[in-house]
Amino acid sequence: MSRPAPVADWVTIPDLYRDPFPIYDRLRGEGGVHWVPAVGRYLITTYDAVHATEVDQGTFSANEEGSLQIRAMGHSMLRRDDPEHYLERKAWQPVLRPGVVKRTWTSVFERNADRYLAELVEKGPGADLVRDFAAPFAAENLREVLGFHNVTQQDLQRWSQTLIDATGNYADDPDVWSRGERSFGEVDVALDEMLRWHADHPDHSLISTLLRTPDYEMPIERIRANVKMTIGGGLNEPRDALGVAAWALLTHPEQRRLVEAGSSSWQAVFDEAVRWVAPIGLYSRQVTRDTVLAGVRLPAGARLGICILSANRDERVWTDPAAFDVQREVKPHLAFSKGVHVCLGAWVARAEVATVGLPALFGRLEGLDLVPEHPAEIGGWVFRGMLELPVTWRGTRSSAAPPVPAASAATSVPGRARRGPSVAVVGAGPAGCFTAQAVRRALPAARIDVFDRLPVPYGLVRYGVAADHQGTKAVARQFDRLFRDEEVRFHGNVTLGGELDLATLRSSFDAVVLATGLHEDEVLAVPGARLAGVTGSGRLTRTLNGHPDEHDGARTVEPLGGEVVVVGHGNVAVDVVRLLTRDRAGLHGSDVDDAVRDRLVESLRVVHVVGRSLPHRARFDPVVLQEVADLPGVAHVVHGLEDAELPPGDARVEAVRALAATAASGARVRVEWWFGFTPERFEGTAHVEAVCFRGPRGPVRLACDSVVTAVGFRADGTTPLVPGAHGAGRVEPGLYVAGWLRRGPRGTIAEQRADARDLAALIRADLTAGAPGAVGTGRPGRDGLPPLPGAVDFDGWRRIDLRETLDAAPGRVRTKIRTREELLRTARSDLPLPRTDPGRAGRSAAIDLPVTIAFGTESGNAELVAEDLRRRLEARTAVEVVDLATATSEDLAPDRFLVVVCSTYGDGELPTGVRPFRERLLARRPDLSGARYAVFGLGDRSYTRTYSRGSELLDEALARCGAVRVGEYGRHDAGGGEDAVQVAGDWIEGVLAEVAAPAPVGAGA
Repeated sequence: MSRPAPVADWVTIPDLYRDPFPIYDRLRGEGGVHWVPAVGRYLITTYDAVHATEVDQGTFSANEEGSLQIRAMGHSMLRRDDPEHYLERKAWQPVLRPGVVKRTWTSVFERNADRYLAELVEKGPGADLVRDFAAPFAAENLREVLGFHNVTQQDLQRWSQTLIDATGNYADDPDVWSRGERSFGEVDVALDEMLRWHADHPDHSLISTLLRTPDYEMPIERIRANVKMTIGGGLNEPRDALGVAAWALLTHPEQRRLVEAGSSSWQAVFDEAVRWVAPIGLYSRQVTRDTVLAGVRLPAGARLGICILSANRDERVWTDPAAFDVQREVKPHLAFSKGVHVCLGAWVARAEVATVGLPALFGRLEGLDLVPEHPAEIGGWVFRGMLELPVTWRGTRSSAAPPVPAASAATSVPGRARRGPSVAVVGAGPAGCFTAQAVRRALPAARIDVFDRLPVPYGLVRYGVAADHQGTKAVARQFDRLFRDEEVRFHGNVTLGGELDLATLRSSFDAVVLATGLHEDEVLAVPGARLAGVTGSGRLTRTLNGHPDEHDGARTVEPLGGEVVVVGHGNVAVDVVRLLTRDRAGLHGSDVDDAVRDRLVESLRVVHVVGRSLPHRARFDPVVLQEVADLPGVAHVVHGLEDAELPPGDARVEAVRALAATAASGARVRVEWWFGFTPERFEGTAHVEAVCFRGPRGPVRLACDSVVTAVGFRADGTTPLVPGAHGAGRVEPGLYVAGWLRRGPRGTIAEQRADARDLAALIRADLTAGAPGAVGTGRPGRDGLPPLPGAVDFDGWRRIDLRETLDAAPGRVRTKIRTREELLRTARSDLPLPRTDPGRAGRSAAIDLPVTIAFGTESGNAELVAEDLRRRLEARTAVEVVDLATATSEDLAPDRFLVVVCSTYGDGELPTGVRPFRERLLARRPDLSGARYAVFGLGDRSYTRTYSRGSELLDEALARCGAVRVGEYGRHDAGGGEDAVQVAGDWIEGVLAEVAAPAPVGAGA
């Protein structure tokens, strides 16, 4: 049901200017879409509603009739929709791409930071941080980026402010218009002069680059409008972001201490600052057709105010959103917009503020603080920033580098005290191993001991990841190199609460990290959920992976029978379906326990996969579902979509429709997919016989022989702490949690890697900066432990690994040893081990195969990643980088390893320039048999329907031509806090470890 827009006639422009947040809190609470007479438009204030307008330019057009911005600056790309918008954006992009910012502009920003910090210092304590540093710093940076060599930074400041004031002149003040018109004319005069100058004196600047664009000549009036738009946003955004971030740290000393101690980064400060107070608080859109937004009817032609300031403080998205918290869980804020109009200058602003401005400011000015008798002042709602920010300081440092915490005695005095801190990690799964890896990098002198209750390491990688996903399991090869480091030890067959207790660990180690994971399957809260024949997906996966806990006789999973119901629509559920329905040939190269699997599925004929959500709300990855669609001998039937309204172009919806279109003739097994069905009860006496669901058209009863639930994991009696209770990672100084114990049962293996870096920084800060109550360093570590006679060391694991690979059946990479007794016997055997090179411990894998890195990009992030990967690899092998916009199938030679790095553009599309490459692949189908490739997709998780879809489209096209993907599917979330280059660098090491590994004995048979 929809309703007319409520009228918020109590809102006034002066109140919005002073403090819009109480107003926005009320508007969000009342639904998020209101007609506001004072501003003559509908204000859109909730996160979901704002996001909806940003990703649907067909309904919510930027090309507003009578736009204030068009009047103030001319008709720029910000007030155009595609395809016109894209052409102008493409012309603007080359100078603002992240690689150019890094190579060309960052050194300019550093020079200007030194200059204007010196001027600030010369004015002395009491100077205004914004007026005397942030504003001239941002203005001079912008002047040089644009190439306005005939004006001063003061001219840029005047132009920017008057044009911005005119853009936000909702009160229709004639003086504001007059000042804006004067600047409008001055910009045109200066631009005309510089266009003539740059024609004869080309450089790196924007004006100069526009004159050299090979395939598009922008009309002069559009150049004028877009230059004015850049002057407006390109100055006020970094100025206000820097000012607000500095104010936030000065008014939140506990947050400042975290950053200066290394527990958080300047990038995190930047992102939290622009979420907390978005520099551009509001922009306009116009509705092109009658529509409904957040339940409110909007007529065609309606003018909207998109309230970013409000959306970034939506309590449905962020906990305590009014608080400034540099360690809050990263979620995609909207400060730089989304969709096709995502801010072109975001990389410039991030470099100016986070890479240069903030570190220089807080590093150079010792004791930087506010002036109590002259309080700071903030204002604005269309644009919001600091109006006054007087500061004082005690002195200056010679370097702009932030202060380094004093080293502890354990790292600064001679002899034994020079040994690094001792760190214990309990749990050798991916969270524990990534943590050990990150701590080793953060604290190179650290002595690290990793304990696990099993005789073997790698936990979820070995026993939880589907047996046929060897690319994901390949991360274990990185961990192997970790444990070859003499200061990193593995101790298997050691139980917390058994051979070791937490008190002993804490008294022996400077820091203890608990990464024990969650092992128990969640139980559905419906009648009959504990009947015999109902098995959790975790237990089933462990059984197929040869986990010793599942092969002691009493817990053995019984044959599944002819009809199975799988409850859940996440990736784990899809993994279960794939493992149960693949034929034996499809498991080539896996480490599945064939005898167990054959017994489980010998009678299987029908699998029902049932979930509560419709496809676009389900939690499976389209790539994973496509694997099931491609299985030979499997027919698919889809239920529940008959009456459903499904969004067009959604990747999950398309994947499900592709399932329904698969041929069913000659099928050996049928998979029936049920969407929108909620379980109500399990029926049966001693054993499950049926599951009853409530669906869109009423109740449905599915008779079955067994049920597999894939609905998550929970704590059991062995879990040492409440999962998710310590989301920041620190229980108290000296005791930390990682993985699912830290955040609860969610997060991928790749996300554990990102979490580990943050946790390592936190541990380093506690051990080197002396956090309140922190333990010191110098505890004995492993030397202080009691004897552990039953422990299995890393060589013991190597013997197990060697035995399993030697015993691999034809077509399998290993045959796992199922029982603890046999694992221990093998670990203690005299099986001779191949020699290893201790000097290579922890070093990158060497490869003999030349590498082609092919990138597809729209805004430049993928190009930056590709360039960094080239630098990483060129010392190890021959590397070439190609742009997929100009690549051909000849660039995909089978004798070269291909690394694809591709962004997603808009709502799930390939970058515009890459689409022809994919179309040629699908049309010509070149034979790429024998070619191997890896994929790293860049996307934005706030697009929940299409996250990293661009790379997935390329992946599907390459697979259809016969190429084989190797290693983990890499992904980076642009809306998160992780640097794409760092994530990709960690990812490529795992991929190359798999590429460089010798072929297992059984795999090629």
